[in-house]
Amino acid sequence: MSERNTILIVDDYEFNRLLLSEMFPERDIIEVENGAQAIKEYEKHKDEICAVLTDIMMPIVDGLTFLEFFNKSRYIEDVPVFVISADSSNKVITKAYQLGAEDVITKPFNVNFVKKQINHIIELFELRRIVKRYSSQDFDEFE
Repeated sequence: MSERNTILIVDDYEFNRLLLSEMFPERDIIEVENGAQAIKEYEKHKDEICAVLTDIMMPIVDGLTFLEFFNKSRYIEDVPVFVISADSSNKVITKAYQLGAEDVITKPFNVNFVKKQINHIIELFELRRIVKRYSSQDFDEFE
């Protein structure tokens, strides 16, 4: 199993994608402008992607619709999705969590805090994959 080290950033504003990508210089980054592109890129690179950062308000396929697809496809079980948005309404935050968002981060945000938070959850997902892999092995080989 290869290490997942790529973050998929989904935002229609280039400046926002640049800001988020610069937070993670130690990781590979894939940037897309909407949820439709995100679905295609995720399916091409799903064994490399360790997290998805998505905005809500985007053309073509918005962040909540993307999150709904991601959840229904059960991708949400392998990769944490973080919603990063200026919309801090209870309706949007509740919907994002219902659709499986790992966390909702409202703008403006503290870059250092958000980076640490995202990296910790990426590590937890990686540990969960390791435990799952070893728990599914036949333990007779260890006797």
